[in-house]
Amino acid sequence: MAAENINAAAASIQSGQHHLNIEVLAASQELVPTGDGAERSRHLQLFHAALSGDWETAEGIYRSFPGEVNARITKRGETALHIAAAAEHTHFVKKLLKRMSAEALTYKNEAGNTSFCFAAISGVEALAKVMMKTGRDLAMTRGRENLLPIYMAALLGHRGMVSYLYDETKEKLTDSDRITLLVALINSDIFDVALKMLEAHPRLAYDRDEHQLTALHALAQKSCMPSSVVDRSPPEFWNKFLIPCFKLARKKKLMHKQALDLTQNLWKQVILLDDETISCQIGKPWPLIFTAAERGNLDFLTILIRLYPDLIFKVDQNTYSIFHIAILNRHEDIFKMMYQIGSIKNVITIYKDGEGNNMLHLAARVLESPSRLNVIPGAALQLQHELLWFEEVKKVVQPRHIEEKNIHGKTPGALFIEQHKEMMKEGEHWMRDTADSCMLVATLIATVVFAAAFTVPGGNLQEGTPIFLERIAFKIFAISDAISLVASASSLLTFLSIRTSRYAERDFLWSLPNRLIIGLTTLFISIGAMMVAFIAAFSLVFNNGLRQYSIPIAVVASLPVIFFIWQHYRLFLDMINSTYTSRSLFKPGKSPLFSKRVKPKVA
Repeated sequence: MAAENINAAAASIQSGQHHLNIEVLAASQELVPTGDGAERSRHLQLFHAALSGDWETAEGIYRSFPGEVNARITKRGETALHIAAAAEHTHFVKKLLKRMSAEALTYKNEAGNTSFCFAAISGVEALAKVMMKTGRDLAMTRGRENLLPIYMAALLGHRGMVSYLYDETKEKLTDSDRITLLVALINSDIFDVALKMLEAHPRLAYDRDEHQLTALHALAQKSCMPSSVVDRSPPEFWNKFLIPCFKLARKKKLMHKQALDLTQNLWKQVILLDDETISCQIGKPWPLIFTAAERGNLDFLTILIRLYPDLIFKVDQNTYSIFHIAILNRHEDIFKMMYQIGSIKNVITIYKDGEGNNMLHLAARVLESPSRLNVIPGAALQLQHELLWFEEVKKVVQPRHIEEKNIHGKTPGALFIEQHKEMMKEGEHWMRDTADSCMLVATLIATVVFAAAFTVPGGNLQEGTPIFLERIAFKIFAISDAISLVASASSLLTFLSIRTSRYAERDFLWSLPNRLIIGLTTLFISIGAMMVAFIAAFSLVFNNGLRQYSIPIAVVASLPVIFFIWQHYRLFLDMINSTYTSRSLFKPGKSPLFSKRVKPKVA
């Protein structure tokens, strides 16, 4: 069980944010209470007994000293009930409750937390239920900084505990408590309880006291949950973890649906307000839709825009719309919404910030979030992704914006080159190193298979005809050797063209990645064909003496092919995905604004 005394508390939410302060103190730091030597010794024994769940030791002390059952046994003012609840010893707590006074059940330590706060923090529902049976209103006894136990449990993500405590306290909570709790539930992804609370109290959508859309701001900060995690599972663990992965995927889908339902229900209440209030409050305490656009929260924006289309025209303090924010943070799904709003996009694309930067200038900036860029391996592919964005944004802006200068006198093209100068150097270095490594392998293969073509297995007759000319294995050898020679020579020339490229920025968009893909493909073919030629030659020369070893040798001969492909297949797939598949990222499809998946119900 727990070997540490955990004293957890949380500061109240300010402007939709929450802060959790958990102090972890080793047992040795809590052992010395006040009092004389004999009393300190008893309290030390009780502390150890409560921490380890040793009721026999504690009961022996209580028989001799009945008053100790209500005593504070640590310097921080904690009773044995505090310690046992923190250590999650339900049986110990049950025994203590029969002996303690009603007043001692609500004793607070120096931090201001009751023993029931410790039970809520533990997340053990059985522990809370046992304490609630005392008849005392422990769940509504506030702890540190006037926080309720249910709020502490919510911050720590204890779904079961929160659900139980909400059923016990839902009629006693104030509106302020509910709003604070609602935000904590959203931040901890406990959407089922949040939905239940909102259905019972629709007014929570708008904090009348603070005049803020607190809960919606918390939801705006939530990035979209993946609909599935199965595709991210390593192939070698697929079978072992298949069922758990599907269960987790199903759970995440349910949570995602609950989050969308909560967003929709909240927003339906908000749009009942007047337009002036809505326009004012989506920017307080921080911009609602722009936070969602920055996080890539497409479903959140879809729900809001469907029910309040004017949000498309809203801009932040920099005159950025949600599409400008999406470009800055490279969120393709949000940007693609532009293709479904018709000529309205012509109005949005003319927005400029204080420095005269238009939408294409923003696409020319280097990505500000490293976490978004680092998902793409290699500087060359990162630069290719940036070029794809620049070219795509160029299609939606007006022609005059392409060469338009900002207040610093820079066009979008010039700004792109300036911002990506270091990335271009890194990309060039990465491309050259990759080409050099693969050229070495291709050269070795070409040398070997070229020599093998003139030293055929078994030798030649006097007139120069190969001895094994009529054997099927010889024909396989000859064809494989020829394929390997042609493929390795093609690979060598392709990598040489990469090595001698001019490395202009536009070369990284298509030319260089495409050459690298061709070079790797032909290199894989040459290695595979070389191994086939080796196996065929071996079966010809040692057909009689070592025939029984042909299969093991064929398996061993395939190991270099497998090893090389295993080392480079990820690079190969990344190149194909970045060069060919990524071009469909911006393909206009059915707009999520009209998707049936999250279509709001019409009242």
